[in-house]
Amino acid sequence: MPTKTFVSLNKKKQDLIFQVALEEFADCGYTQASTNTICKKAGISKGSMFQYFLNKEDLFVFVIRRALKEITYMYKTENITYNDSMELKEIFISACSQMIRFYEKLPNHYRLYLRVNYEVDYPDWRTIRRYVNRHVTAVTTKFVEIGKKKSIIRDDVRTDLALFAINNMLFRLVELFFIPGLDSSLNVGQDLDSRNSLLESVYTMLLQGMGGGTNGNDSN
Repeated sequence: MPTKTFVSLNKKKQDLIFQVALEEFADCGYTQASTNTICKKAGISKGSMFQYFLNKEDLFVFVIRRALKEITYMYKTENITYNDSMELKEIFISACSQMIRFYEKLPNHYRLYLRVNYEVDYPDWRTIRRYVNRHVTAVTTKFVEIGKKKSIIRDDVRTDLALFAINNMLFRLVELFFIPGLDSSLNVGQDLDSRNSLLESVYTMLLQGMGGGTNGNDSN
């Protein structure tokens, strides 16, 4: 984490170092990211950088933690409270739409999240991935809790498996809006009506499943 020397810098300088490092890690991943490039863009010497952070890994963890704090702050400023009074479909569509809006505003944060989620070239990647996922799955956890309380999601459905299925579908769904050509067959539109229509279809499939009432048994 940052040293006292970094903490004593003025906020403008701290912000610049963070933004430059965030962009570099988002562009290149951990291994290929260059501290020389970060220093050059931030206008500091390499010696100064390592007075602010113990090493490259320390800088990377700082960037991850601050990026998550900024996303959490945006959630709080929007002040959307997901509670029992909301329809479950409303929670799902609102949460998905909120996530899409945030990543539109913070594209480097999202690209860094993709790096963390799909790459394993950084130190102690399991710990960092668990830390990130714990923060980004708060809404879907609430979704399952409320769904069970309202008896919309069956009580015998394992919460951990429900979260695994919903989180993975949700994250891949959001990727459709940001990764060109990820799945052209779905023809995802960028307008609000198109998004909401797709999200409603996904919600219906999640809750109703894809089976035909045969409990998965093939009678043929």
